[in-house]
Formats: sequence, structure tokens, C-alpha cells
Amino acid sequence: MRSAGPMPWPAYPGQIALLAAAYFAAAKASLLLAIPPGYATAVWPPAGIGLAAMLLLGRRAWPGVWLGAAAANLSVAFSPFAALVIACGNTLEALAGEALVRRYVANGPPYFDRVRDVVLFVAIAGVSAAVAATLGPGSLVIAGAVRGVDFLGNWATWWVGDTAGIIIVAPLVLTWRVRHRISWTAAKVLELAAYAVSLALAALLVFGQGDRDLAPLPLTFLILPFIVWAAFRFSRREVATAIAVVCAIAVRHTIDGHGPFAMESLNLSLLLLLAFISTVVATGLMLSAAVGERDRTRQQLERILHEVREQARTDPLTGLANRRSLGEFLRRAWTRARHAGSPLAVVMIDLDHFKRVNDTFGHEAGDRVLSAVAELLKAQVRVGDMACRYGGEEFALV
Repeated sequence: MRSAGPMPWPAYPGQIALLAAAYFAAAKASLLLAIPPGYATAVWPPAGIGLAAMLLLGRRAWPGVWLGAAAANLSVAFSPFAALVIACGNTLEALAGEALVRRYVANGPPYFDRVRDVVLFVAIAGVSAAVAATLGPGSLVIAGAVRGVDFLGNWATWWVGDTAGIIIVAPLVLTWRVRHRISWTAAKVLELAAYAVSLALAALLVFGQGDRDLAPLPLTFLILPFIVWAAFRFSRREVATAIAVVCAIAVRHTIDGHGPFAMESLNLSLLLLLAFISTVVATGLMLSAAVGERDRTRQQLERILHEVREQARTDPLTGLANRRSLGEFLRRAWTRARHAGSPLAVVMIDLDHFKRVNDTFGHEAGDRVLSAVAELLKAQVRVGDMACRYGGEEFALV
């Protein structure tokens, strides 16, 4: 499936305003799940929004990330100093991720065409998330909002939340930003509808149970066949969307204390859940990339095979059919002529004194003569006739 060019963006001030608003809204919702004093949370989709914005808009989009992050963290009202440093960490996280993705994955869409790219993207998510995870809790310790002994706990929560946010949200935004040329026939639309309903029911079955005893951890693997289904039958956009839907359902029910990841500590529950969802995302994207690589390899092999077949049936100098093709064509033409009761003519053409051209002017001049004769024959034959270079300076017409 090929990808068309990106859709147009609004002007730069509008881009910054929309990015800041989106980042702020997602951050405010995520901070509702933060551990004390209210900055570190296991659910942080803004990290994925920031990285996707940098990749789509370029590094000049950093003010949108900083403004959204600063506004959201200032609303916690515990330490303005920490809030501003955290905003800088979130911005540097997005900038670092953008630079690493462009350096090691791809400099433009599509970003997840190869399994190698997906693996590198996951690694980059972890590396860039460490930037914000270090500056954020570090500033909180300096401001006295977090004790030194609690730094590692805040760091781990911060890092998992940002890493999962990048792995889950960034592919969703990036794949929806590109138009995928997929043939949406009636059967394909019906399959997509059946897939969406089945996936929603499976997610509710896995994560909507009342307690962990009714929703054992092995049941979570029921989600994997649906990721395989999407990878083989749809594009990476559908894979990323399916996982995002599962994540939303899982987070909602885990917060309510339902599902296999529900524990006494909500933060620990979300950390385990997001680690699982991130693994599913990576698996789905790698499988989808592997399917894409297989399809591209198959198409390339088919093109090579077609070229080899053409070369085996065509004279390389003149582009006419060769002697082998002449024999096959004559058999078919003789059969058609006999059934139709029509005549069949075979004309053999030999260029007299051609050896003198090669001896006097060289073989390059001789090749030009042969090519010129071939062009004359091509111009004169009708549809259904055949012009052939029989060998050397000999030609045939059927």
C-alpha cells in the first residue's frame, strides 16, 4: 500500500496554538492520575503528541509543546520553578526524539515501513523519555516538592508514562497524517466493521471484569490475534488505531479497579498496563512492517522475473523478438491460420554485404545499422504480426 503526500497544515501561529491546546488538554487529563505531588503520571499521551508534532511540523513547533506543558504543570500550583523546568524537559524530550528518529529511522513519512525502523523507534522512545524523566523529578527534588529517596519512584513513573505515550500515540498521529491508498471495497468495509466490533467486545471481556480473579493475566493474550488480524488485512493506520482503542478501554476499566492489571496501587496498575500495551504496540507495528516488507519484496521479485522473461524472449540490441520467441509465435500463428483457413507468410530478410560495414566502419556502426533496420520493421508490421531478429544480420517477419 503506497502512501500519498501529507495534507496541508494551517499557518505557523495557528499550528502553535493548536499544538499548545492539544498538549494542554491531554496533559490536564493525564495529571488527574499523577502521584503526589501531582506531576508524575503513568499515563502521558502528550509525549507522543509532542514527538509527532516535531516530526510533522519540524523543530520550529517547539513553542507549542513548551506552552502546553508549562500551562498544564503551572496549574498544579505546587512549584512554578519545577513547572517551567518540567516544560523544558518535555520540549527537549520531543526535540531529542525528533532528531533521533530523523537520524536513525526516517527523515519523512512513512516511518514504520521496516521492522528495523519499529525497533529503533521503540528504543528512541525510551531514550528521549529519559530526558523528561530526569529533568522533571530532578527539579521537584530541588524545589523540595519530592524527597530525594522518592526520586527513583517518580523517575520510573515518569519514564514509563512518557515512553508508553510516545509508543502508543505518536504512531497513531503519524499514520493518520498520511493517506493510505487502500481499496475499500464493500467486502473490506464489512470486514473492518466486523473487526471493530469483535475487538471492542474482546477488550471489554479482558479488561472489563469486576476483579482480577475473574480476569486472569493469560486472558490478556486474547488481544494479540486481533493485532495479527489488523496487521495482515489492513494498513499500519488501522493497527495503531486498534491498539489505541484497546488502550483507552483498558485504562478506563483499570482506573475503576477492573481487569487483570487492577491492583491496590492505581499507579502500579497503570504502569503494568502501559508496559503491556506498549509491548502490543511494538509487536503490531513490527508485524505490520514485516507484512509490508514481504509484499514489497514479492512485487520486486515479480518485476525482476518479468524482466528476465522479457530478456529471454527479446534481442537486447534491437528490441525485436529473438529466435526462441519466433518458434513459439510460429506454432501459435500456424494453429490459428489452419483453423481460420487463412494464409500465413514468413519472410526471411538477410542484409547483403553487412560484413563490409563492420570491417570498414566498425561494429558500433554495424549495430546502428541493425537497430535502424529493426525500427523500420517495427513501423511496418501490423498488430498480430511479428518482427524478429533471427540472428546476426538476419531478420524474419511473420
